[in-house]
Formats: sequence, structure tokens, C-alpha cells
Amino acid sequence: MVEQLASGGFLTTILIFFFVLIFAELLALYLHVAGFTSVEVILLVGFPLLAYFSTLPVVGSTITGLTGGIFGTVLATARVFDVPVIHLGGTVIGVNAVGFCIPIIITLKMLVQRRIPWKQVCLLVVIIAAVTYLYAFFQPGLGVVIYLFAILPILAAAIAFMLRRTKGSSDLNPALLAYAGATIGVLVGADLLNLYKLANHDWGKPVLISIGGGGVLDAIFLAGMVALFADLVFRSREENILGSLVRVFREAWQR
Repeated sequence: MVEQLASGGFLTTILIFFFVLIFAELLALYLHVAGFTSVEVILLVGFPLLAYFSTLPVVGSTITGLTGGIFGTVLATARVFDVPVIHLGGTVIGVNAVGFCIPIIITLKMLVQRRIPWKQVCLLVVIIAAVTYLYAFFQPGLGVVIYLFAILPILAAAIAFMLRRTKGSSDLNPALLAYAGATIGVLVGADLLNLYKLANHDWGKPVLISIGGGGVLDAIFLAGMVALFADLVFRSREENILGSLVRVFREAWQR
């Protein structure tokens, strides 16, 4: 009986791993069709997967010494890839490599390469940050919580789609703009504007406040993913994006 349960659990793990890889492949193909470069696709899909699966063996164990005396229970990528930045007494403020660094790097890269216009990006970030700040609140023990989270990236995708239809913006890539606006907007509205509440709160013990600390489940990282899927829905009414995705998938399969 024990052997049957063990084999069943192993089979379930293999199936989950298989479906995750299929989803990652489809996501990577869509990102390619949407206009992301190979390096950006690796950062958005490959690195988070590697980070997540590499930390599965230590989930639930206690890691010490990684953050200058701050310790806690490892939750997948949430704690292992936190980088401490500022020490304020017993509080350490840091950033997460997956939930914070990747969206920032990709957005800055697109701005430097002029693949997205900075004026539209600033406008979208201000709008999303303002709406996010209204929906976000600080809850002791949990951190910053956002109600109706999906509204924010969907709103970012909708605004990016409308900006493309304005005069002189026909060459604007709404997918890239939606990703940048959603991620940076949520970062500013949820984390940065509420950071003083987290830093001034009496936690009663040493604590690490990590921006983007949820890793692949953080609001910043997820905002970009949801915005891209919302963009797919909006643009599918005017463009045959699904057809392009199928064509790219067929070409990749034939290789």
C-alpha cells in the first residue's frame, strides 16, 4: 500500500512537471510572437522555472545566513532569491530576483532600445500606480494585499490597446507597453508607496521585507503575465495572433 502511494505521488509529480513544461513552451512562443527577444523570453520563462524547481528540495526547511541574520521558512523562490539592500535596525529591505529584478531589467531594456515610448509608459505607469494604491492595503502578518488584482493588468492592457489606436501610434506594440505599465505600475502603487508602512511597523522580531518577494507568485511578476494574456484577448479581435502562434508552434515542432 505504501509503495502504491509512493508510485502514485511520483506519477503525479511527473505529470505536473510535464504540463508545466508544455505551458512554459506555449508561453515562450507567445512571448516571441508578442515581440519579446530571446533573452527576455529566457528571463520571463526559463529563469523563473529554473529558480522554482531548484528550490523545491528545500521548501519547508529553514535557511540561515542568507540575509545577514534574517532567517525564515523557505517558500519556493520567495526566500532563496531575496537580495538584502537596506538594513534598518531589525528590519531588512530587499528585492527578489524573480519578482522584482526581472520585470525591472526587461522594462529598462525595452526603454533603452526604444521599443516602447517613454511618454506612453510614464502615462500608463501613473494610471496603474494610482489605481493600485487605491486597491492595495497593508495587513500585518501578510504585507501589502491587493483586492481584485486582475483588474490592474487588464486595465493596463486595455489602455495600451487604446493608445495604439491613437493618431501616430500605429507602430506601437501594445503587448510590450502593457507589460511595462502593469509591472512598474503595480511596483510603484503597491510596494513603493506602501514601503514606509512596512518599514515602520513593529513586527516584534527581525524581518525581511522583500519587494517582489513572492517570486513567480508576486503581484509584480503576475501583473505582467496577466497583462500579456489580456492583450492577446484584446488584439485577437483585430489581428490573427492565434494564427501566428500556431504557425510559430508548427515551425518550432518541425525543427
